[in-house]
Amino acid sequence: MTYQGGRPSAAPRLPEPGWLPDPSRTDLERYWDGRSWTSRTRDRVSKLERVAYEAPAWAPARPRRRRHIGRWIAVAVTAAIVYGVAGYTGQLPSSAPLADTLLHTRPTGPTVQYPVFGSNDLVRYLERSMVAQEASIDISYWVNVEGYTTAGITDAMYEASTQNPYVFAGGWGFTSIGGGAGLEPVYIYSAEVAEGRRVATQAAVEAALAKLGITDATTPQDAAKLIHDYIAHTATYDFVAYDEIQAGATSDSPRVQQSQEAYGILVAGTAVCNGYAHAFQALAQAAGLQSVVVTGTATGLTTGSHAWNRVLLDGDWLTIDVNWDDNDFEGSTDHEFFLIDNNDPVLGTRTADLYWMVDENLGEYGASA
Repeated sequence: MTYQGGRPSAAPRLPEPGWLPDPSRTDLERYWDGRSWTSRTRDRVSKLERVAYEAPAWAPARPRRRRHIGRWIAVAVTAAIVYGVAGYTGQLPSSAPLADTLLHTRPTGPTVQYPVFGSNDLVRYLERSMVAQEASIDISYWVNVEGYTTAGITDAMYEASTQNPYVFAGGWGFTSIGGGAGLEPVYIYSAEVAEGRRVATQAAVEAALAKLGITDATTPQDAAKLIHDYIAHTATYDFVAYDEIQAGATSDSPRVQQSQEAYGILVAGTAVCNGYAHAFQALAQAAGLQSVVVTGTATGLTTGSHAWNRVLLDGDWLTIDVNWDDNDFEGSTDHEFFLIDNNDPVLGTRTADLYWMVDENLGEYGASA
């Protein structure tokens, strides 16, 4: 203790308990208990707390992330990637080491911290690339080695955009890259804004699953019902966005765009059918269920373009439409469109299109090309 003028100096006053900027992460806030930092964190934008979630016993295990392995390895990996790109675009001489092997090495895309849901390697590659918001996606391998045509790449892009709630792309164009080919997605948000929405959506997913106690759900059917009812109870249909859509508004409208996203339901609390379907997809997949988003047209509670879900239970792909089961005006939740066989007459008012899944895999999800 030091003394000044014969009196002890005052001890520094610690901050009051509360949420403060995380000292190591600019995107997070950490809870200060008045004496020390706790393990509790939350997103600085959405204010949603990050909650530890343990998957139920029937859910597949999540892959474990590898730790950082050092700068020198990163340099070596970067050099290998450059060499590999030259290889599968045919720019290496045949005498170069591993030239023939590299020509046939299938790329996987950048490492991202968000899930991918694609039905094949190309779709998953495109999802990872768009989640990372790459300005140009190299598709040389898929064109030069796998023989994909423009139509095949387009088919995969439709699935990647439809199935992944963490992808924010409104279109794309094709380009040439050296001796290969590339894609240039048209992203709806800047990389910073898009990442903020991903963080908020993922935090909302983890918080919802922890609140629902999915770990204690004894069957996948129970888990699906918990998720269905949670969305119906906490979200409302966005009639403002629906009216804009009916009037011809496009994704240039911020309200319309948000209404198409899982973010709209899970963070903002309102969206149209596509937002409901993407919210269910995000929650179901995180809970360990196998699900897909289906798009098409419908006549009934809403008319025109529509989106819903299918979930794999006991070997059958069954339909779930949370949007049409959400009775905002009555304050209750129906189950008329919960786990419905695809041949049930109740689904006769809707028709699935072919854009939500690559054509070659449609039959695996209870649909036909």
